[in-house]
Amino acid sequence: MIARGIVLIGAIIICTTVGHATVVDLTGSNDSGTINGAQFVFTTPQPTGTGVIQPFLRLENSPVEQGYNTSGGTPFDDKAGPWTHDLTFGDLQNTQVTLGGASYFKLLLDVNEPGGSKSLISLDQLQFYTSKVGSQTTSNVGSLGTLRYTFSSGDSVILDASRNHGSGSGDMYAYIPTSDFAGTKTSDFVYLYAHFGNTDNSQAGFEEWALVNAAPIPEMNALFSIIGFFALAFATQYLRRRHARQLGDI
Repeated sequence: MIARGIVLIGAIIICTTVGHATVVDLTGSNDSGTINGAQFVFTTPQPTGTGVIQPFLRLENSPVEQGYNTSGGTPFDDKAGPWTHDLTFGDLQNTQVTLGGASYFKLLLDVNEPGGSKSLISLDQLQFYTSKVGSQTTSNVGSLGTLRYTFSSGDSVILDASRNHGSGSGDMYAYIPTSDFAGTKTSDFVYLYAHFGNTDNSQAGFEEWALVNAAPIPEMNALFSIIGFFALAFATQYLRRRHARQLGDI
């Protein structure tokens, strides 16, 4: 009877754990948390120059907002412009990093909310889909393609925009397990769907998602190549002139 009671208690505990929603609180001094294998980490202001991050989704509305990246139009609360567009799996692969021996894709979220008591905003759903079809504009999110990652019901991340000042510098890194994308082709399209505002309302400005390049930055590589070329040419010319002077002195 005692053994059966222990087993029953254990089963109750397991069911409670499985059925409990996960809330990652990134306010105050809280810096990280995990939802369904993905890691969400508060970050101090980050460099945002060309080649460092690549924005691909902006959305804005109040008190709630939702949207997904696409080049086909502006479904839901997407903002039109060059910062909202299609994404391929090849693009996502350029963000691959390793944490604790596990492989993740690294993305940056920048939130833009008022200060004071209105600085909080909740990310209430995050999903990734892959598809052979780009530029979709469907309002049926579940039909975007193969679901690769999702929050469970009730999961959320709470962010405080006042921890960083101003927009454009980033507030959170999202590390999504690469294993969730097994079998995806490099040419497949990737859709990130996000929903904000259920727990803490969206109240001002736009939220922006961006890729964080882990690979060398092409622009910087080209710059260093040019500098190296001129440095080598200058050094060669200098040595030739010096050698010529030495011959003239003989």
